[in-house]
Amino acid sequence: MEDILWAVAIPGVFFGWIAMQVFAIRRMRGGWRMAAFVPLAAMGAAFAVAVLGGLAGSNLAPIWVVFALPPSFLWLAVLWLAHGAWAWAEQG
Repeated sequence: MEDILWAVAIPGVFFGWIAMQVFAIRRMRGGWRMAAFVPLAAMGAAFAVAVLGGLAGSNLAPIWVVFALPPSFLWLAVLWLAHGAWAWAEQG
């Protein structure tokens, strides 16, 4: 059962991160947008390490992407919550 959970959770978080990343960069402005680029840079570095490690023959190199994914997802989730709270406070 745990294998099925991991098989669904990791791709779900990955595609959720991609969607939140694209929407954050397109919708946010100013400092919010700059903060939205932080997880993109982290995941870009993780992908680079995974590709270069894979080319060097390491079979554990892709683990960097798996390790970088949850913090990147959480960063964007918290950023969206903070951005929404800030926008709500400005309206009221």
